[in-house]
Amino acid sequence: MKLKGLGDKTYNMLFHTHTVAGIVISFALFVIFFAGAFSLFRHEIIQWENPEARQAINSDYNYEKALAKLDSVYTIDWHDNASLIFPSEKNPLFTIYAYQKTEDNSFHRISAYITPDTYRVQDLSHPHTTVGDTIYYLHYFEQIPIVGLYLSGLVSLFFFFAIVNGLLIHWRNLFTKFFAFFTEGKWRNIWTNAHTVLGVLGLPFQLIYAITGAFFGLLTLILIPTVFLLYNGDANKVYSKVSPEDSIVVDENAADYEHLSISELSKQVQEIYPQHQIRYADMRNYGKEDALITFKIDDFKGLLSGGSLTMYMRDGKLLTDYSVLPNTKSYSESIIPVMGKLHFADFGGMTMKVIYFVLSLITCFMIISGVLIWRTARDNKRYSYKQRLFHHRVTMVYLAICLSMFPAFAVIFLVNKFVPMEMVDRVGLVNTVFFLSWLVLIVVGLFWKSYSKLNRNYLVIGGVLSLLVPVANGVVTGDWMWSTWRTLPYVACVDLFWLIVGVLTLYISLKVLRVKTTSDKPIQ
Repeated sequence: MKLKGLGDKTYNMLFHTHTVAGIVISFALFVIFFAGAFSLFRHEIIQWENPEARQAINSDYNYEKALAKLDSVYTIDWHDNASLIFPSEKNPLFTIYAYQKTEDNSFHRISAYITPDTYRVQDLSHPHTTVGDTIYYLHYFEQIPIVGLYLSGLVSLFFFFAIVNGLLIHWRNLFTKFFAFFTEGKWRNIWTNAHTVLGVLGLPFQLIYAITGAFFGLLTLILIPTVFLLYNGDANKVYSKVSPEDSIVVDENAADYEHLSISELSKQVQEIYPQHQIRYADMRNYGKEDALITFKIDDFKGLLSGGSLTMYMRDGKLLTDYSVLPNTKSYSESIIPVMGKLHFADFGGMTMKVIYFVLSLITCFMIISGVLIWRTARDNKRYSYKQRLFHHRVTMVYLAICLSMFPAFAVIFLVNKFVPMEMVDRVGLVNTVFFLSWLVLIVVGLFWKSYSKLNRNYLVIGGVLSLLVPVANGVVTGDWMWSTWRTLPYVACVDLFWLIVGVLTLYISLKVLRVKTTSDKPIQ
């Protein structure tokens, strides 16, 4: 079945646009998708990376006592917004984000978690571990100061253009190419078919990620003209559209008041929406007569099923005009939450996260196949020796950057276990080892000179390191995989994941990839 295609001139123009855009962003796009695949489960690995979180939820947890303990460590400005993340099965620690009032009357944001047993305050500006967060921020390029987030947004935007161009240039033979996939013949044909078929399979997912990634990466740049053109420069009007509760004015000089406990208020929310979970709560003017609390709830099933319930803390009265009830949102109230759900797979439960994870890895393979198509298409006598050598070196650099991420990710999990928890600036050391190991792996890979050897060696190194991850966790913490299935299922799943990955990659590298590919012939 053939569809009506483009004219030759338009086809050639879009083909070259697709090729140039793809090769320019390919390695950056690979980093985004590979890191993004792992960051989907950053909340699930909290207990694995932080042994202090390996404890049961305290059903009698006293939130007021925890907040008082926090206030004794920091002088909190309760008039301003304070966010509370309640203990959950994934993370039993009570986490708080608030503003500290200093002696010179200035304010700065603080974050801390309070343990469920001893109510000990742990400052999150100097956390014990951030493996999940490090990988999460990497997929936004946040480690690059100032411009990192914008770069990730621009890469996503170019990815969107590359997807549209790719769809248009393959439109004529889309069905025939999809059903005629084969793994024999010239490598250029194999890579082209793999690139096309995997692109079609992951098209909806890739479009979602391209649009939502560009949205979040460039959100600030999007809001600036919106604020000035539609709201006369008043950003508060924009915030009130997105979060209606922010438009409520609270009195800093209001009288002190002993309001209902946070536990009582959260139970009211659960009674109203028993099928929903409380994601977190925003609190203002805590301890005063007009104190407000907004519970953000979700059932993690539908795109519009999230919502917020705002109430006075003194009596639990629900403010319906400032609440956003599930499945009744306006466009302005739903756009950012829906984008977030689509981007982070916060709907459809664990099944959707696994699907996103697999599709992310498929997209990574599609990116690699695109680079190899570009390389093999230029490996002929039409190009001079210097040009072919340049194409070869560019391909080697791209492959080294991308494929070395796998063993480097195993390294950060290993280092997280071997560096003592009580060490000063432990996170800085773990992250330094991670990025340095990635750099070393890239440099070493450039000396292998062969694509097949580079691919196989990275798989072998990554496979061995992957097998060591569950061993390191068992040796250091004593929580072996077979003993944590019932008590610490998320810990056991992380260990099992690395065990399976290690076995599979070693099998593939030692059994499947033993034959030298024809694409490894010397540059002549």
